[in-house]
Amino acid sequence: MAEKEPIDETAADIPMDSGEPKSMVASGDEVMQSNPNSLGYGIQQIKLEYWDPENEKYWEAEGKYIAKRNLITSIPNLLCAFGVWLVWSVITSKIQLAHDADPSVYHFPDWGSPEGKEYRSVLYLLPAVAGISGGTLRIPNSFMTQCAGGRNVIFNTTFLLALPMMLAGIALKNPDVGFNFLLTCSLLSGVGGGAFASSMSNINFFFPRKLQGYALGMNGGLGNLGVSVSQLVAPLFMGAGFGAASVSSETDTWPYNAGWLWFSLCVPSGIFAFFWMNNQPTHGEKTTLQNLINFWWMEIVGLFASFLAVITLIYTRDDPVFQSSGGKIGRNFLLVLIAAIIEHVFMWFLTPASPKERVRTQAIIFREKHNWVMTFLYIMCFGSFIGYSGSFPKLIQDLFGYIEDEDGNEITNPNAPNVFHFAWMGAAVGSLIRPIGGVLSDKYGGAKVTMIAIIVCTAAAMGQAVLVQQTRQLDKPEKNFGLFLFLFLVLFLCTGTMNGSTFRTIGVLFEPEVSGPVLGWSSAIASYGAFVIPAMFGVSMAAGKPETTFWALSGYYVACGIVNFWYYVRPGCEKPGV
Repeated sequence: MAEKEPIDETAADIPMDSGEPKSMVASGDEVMQSNPNSLGYGIQQIKLEYWDPENEKYWEAEGKYIAKRNLITSIPNLLCAFGVWLVWSVITSKIQLAHDADPSVYHFPDWGSPEGKEYRSVLYLLPAVAGISGGTLRIPNSFMTQCAGGRNVIFNTTFLLALPMMLAGIALKNPDVGFNFLLTCSLLSGVGGGAFASSMSNINFFFPRKLQGYALGMNGGLGNLGVSVSQLVAPLFMGAGFGAASVSSETDTWPYNAGWLWFSLCVPSGIFAFFWMNNQPTHGEKTTLQNLINFWWMEIVGLFASFLAVITLIYTRDDPVFQSSGGKIGRNFLLVLIAAIIEHVFMWFLTPASPKERVRTQAIIFREKHNWVMTFLYIMCFGSFIGYSGSFPKLIQDLFGYIEDEDGNEITNPNAPNVFHFAWMGAAVGSLIRPIGGVLSDKYGGAKVTMIAIIVCTAAAMGQAVLVQQTRQLDKPEKNFGLFLFLFLVLFLCTGTMNGSTFRTIGVLFEPEVSGPVLGWSSAIASYGAFVIPAMFGVSMAAGKPETTFWALSGYYVACGIVNFWYYVRPGCEKPGV
């Protein structure tokens, strides 16, 4: 690009409400050429020459057009990421229905061909493994944008997501597929969970502080809709053969079509990111090759740390120490700890020199007290949202889909609600409310919005615990389904609102170069909820007391309410108005 030449300062006052955006930037007392090759929707300049969204003249002249295009392109990529990450929540339900109709289908001989409650409990591991992988991969993704460039990270991530979906599309055609192979596909699907951290961190840099709630809410909220697409559209594809034979002669079902659905969406989304997104001027290395090396190194190391946790899960499943309900839950938290510690150690010592320097520079966030406070709160928000999203479909099936006959034998409930008619609703409500939570927080303050949502969320969780306990004792559990659905939608409404409000709080608590890594890291730890909550429901369901999980979460919400009130809401608090 030619050397930047000063031009007439009065040009900065040209009206912006008509015509093409002007490629100008106010810099001190001058207006200088900025990013002429990064306007519109043609092939973009990969790396921006200049970026300062807090400069109002620059923002109006050029910045908002570039930011808008990057946001519009980021959303479908994040939608694919969430869709792939959470698609196992509905694939498992289809697998279970197929197995109920024909026990020879998906019987998983490599796991001892489990049956009954044991089979249903084992299936919770598929979304759970995707959860632990996604949480672990969010740790490197928290820092990856600045090490490899946001555009490079996003298009590579989306192309990588196509791989587990292709493998699932092939593997699920085989009714004798091994459970360990499906766990591998689930592990790779965790790449989608990791993508949230880099995507939100990247968008954070494109918008001024006054629009942080809006931008992060739109990217996160509409991106979260990928969960609803998986839970609404994927079942339609799994129920349509398109001329292919069903996996069983006893029932018409095609679970493998979920994989091909997301494969067909990931590829074009990745192409759009490749052509229409930009890297920030200070992000990444001088060459695209070095940026790609940084990305793939950090991603593979994250997958390896996840793999070690999953291997530990597999080889300890029969250990006597972990056979009690308490032992199983303790193992779940131990696996999270193993994965997180290994990944942090790998990043600190095994990352290549240049990105390692950037990672260690960003590690300043670990000396920030409010990084830890906001992470504790965000576990409540996003951890609950994503954990409920992964559990909701199977909870409907497990709580309402089975009854006992006159002889006390468990049979399928003929009056059970159709899982796939309702499974998508929770994530849709939580996703759509997230931008509204961000906008309300811009107006009233994120901590205040969070406080109100915590109170309602705690009440809903306690109500759900009581209701689930009562439902287990009914001969016709479907009588309680309406209230069960309502309370779950309230939980999703609250957690979705808090997702927007807490991210707005982070955006104003820290400077941009710090808030980006804080957003990423807090979301990384919170996303382990996608593993912990389904795994907890799996354990409590096997023990016949699923309400225990709701009581435990209620207690955690109370603790979060106290912390939020103390630091950000009470009179004389440390950080008022955030």
